[in-house]
Amino acid sequence: MISKKPHLLKISQPIGASFIIKGDAIAWDNPWHYHPELELIYCIKGKGTNFVGNAIVGIEEGEILLFGSNLPHTRQRDIQYYLEYPSETPESIVIQFKSDFLGSTFLALQEFSLIADLFKRSIRGIKFYGRTRKLISNHLATMSALDKTQRILTLLSILDILSRTREIEYLNPFDYSSHAHEKNAQKINRVFEYTITHFRNEVKLEEIARLTNLSTSAFCRYFKSRTRRSYFQYLSEVRIGFASKLLGEADKNIKQIAYESGFNNLSHFNKQFKKIMKLTPKEYIHNTSFASEIK
Repeated sequence: MISKKPHLLKISQPIGASFIIKGDAIAWDNPWHYHPELELIYCIKGKGTNFVGNAIVGIEEGEILLFGSNLPHTRQRDIQYYLEYPSETPESIVIQFKSDFLGSTFLALQEFSLIADLFKRSIRGIKFYGRTRKLISNHLATMSALDKTQRILTLLSILDILSRTREIEYLNPFDYSSHAHEKNAQKINRVFEYTITHFRNEVKLEEIARLTNLSTSAFCRYFKSRTRRSYFQYLSEVRIGFASKLLGEADKNIKQIAYESGFNNLSHFNKQFKKIMKLTPKEYIHNTSFASEIK
């Protein structure tokens, strides 16, 4: 179970380096957390789930992800799989860096305006695909063997490529309130965190409104002003995101997945899935299976 409240993760900067590059096997108790550093992830192999802001998506081998500054997230192992195959271990390369890792005036330079824009957009969480994914994964796979100067030049090259590509998918449909520790964001973050933890159960509007110390009508206005959608639209997006993960990897029937995702009515599930994903659940399963076959 993921903690309702993300905690600030203190990342120690290595002496003599402006950013961190490391391997990551996804700890069993990986917490729901945030940090001021941006995080670039290359998943070499692994099975599990990414929780990023309000998004819930399955971990995909080969994926390239960019999480913005203070964007709450966690990556969770597929417990059942790794208990069944204890010799298997997730493997990722992670780069963590602050937006001003090249100095306080770095992003103010016109030459780096596209990278500055990338950093702003990364608050939503970004997934890269296609030729961009292949190109970046090649860079990241060899980066740890480079000397310090080559590493920083390679990171700049990576960020330049990511800032220019259109081969992207935003993990969150709107800007997640990233500064989870700031007072003016605490209300909306409590809503996001409660929803991610409880979406598979019945969620009552009165309970959600109490988290913000607002009446239900005031909460509805507040939430829509912050997210440009109703709360129940957002709840459906979270549930459908989880359902699409199960449809893509689990040997379960659609009705069972609908109930496990928080829907108590199959017809409503099918309607919401088509509205959000632009495909029926059956079409989604077919497309996912076909994509896996041609990789």
